[in-house]
Amino acid sequence: MNAVPAASLLRTIENRLSAAGVPSPAADARLIVAHACGLPGSRVALLTEIPESDLQEIDRLTVRREARVPLQHLTGQASFLNLDLNVGPGVFTPRPETEVLVDWLIGVLPSNDGPSVAVDLCAGSGAIGLALAANVADCSVLAVERSPQACSYAQQNYERHAELIRANGSAYSLLEADVTRPAWLAALDRPADVVVSNPPYIPAGAIPRDPEVRDHDPAIALYGGPDGLELIRSLVPLAECALRPGGLLAIEHADDQGEQAREAGVPELLRQRGFVDVVDHHDLAGRPRFTTAVVGETSDPAPGGC
Repeated sequence: MNAVPAASLLRTIENRLSAAGVPSPAADARLIVAHACGLPGSRVALLTEIPESDLQEIDRLTVRREARVPLQHLTGQASFLNLDLNVGPGVFTPRPETEVLVDWLIGVLPSNDGPSVAVDLCAGSGAIGLALAANVADCSVLAVERSPQACSYAQQNYERHAELIRANGSAYSLLEADVTRPAWLAALDRPADVVVSNPPYIPAGAIPRDPEVRDHDPAIALYGGPDGLELIRSLVPLAECALRPGGLLAIEHADDQGEQAREAGVPELLRQRGFVDVVDHHDLAGRPRFTTAVVGETSDPAPGGC
């Protein structure tokens, strides 16, 4: 078989992916070809022909993507802000929605006097904590994750970006632990300025429609009990224990768990615990996506103290 025209092959892949219900068939077609050919995605537009030697791998990847295996699992990579991360089976694939949360935190943390301490609970691939360490100067990050598989990816990603983090004057440490138990608090040298979490928040009965999520993201990273808030209720008192007076808590949530949910939402949950300056933030699509709050004088610490 000879080389084939790139434009024709890309159209064929796009049509196959579209027929399989893939949400972004054109973009995925380009990235499949780029990965198989060992090229950056931006270079695909410059191709006129695809070598015969790459066609078998391109077809293999296309077949798997038609089966709705996440593109990030096929390439082993996910982009998050300015970082490329290793991902795959057993770890939650970071989402663009979470970038809005982290970008907001990056804008807030430099306002602190001196070094910052941040805690990333339910760290997964390490996306949030690593992005903070790489983009906020003199920031010490503690990442806590209970899944051994996810911790393996987070460690790989730290090693991948360690030089960038050190050059930024920052530090990153990873702890394999249950965020709902207080043992991780002992890993902090001093109270944190920020605790951030993208916890599992899907209600147990609300099975995601997208096969990429339903069949490939680990259940431990998706489901948060009957109403989706079970783990959030458990981690909030411990996050409060970790924070300095006036410290900031930031929690991602579903678009129906924000201010409009009233007593059933994350903002009201934090107010009831005594947090102040509670703000529900929207993502780029205008949907409620994360809540921030400040430790108040009347906050309610964890039962039995910290």
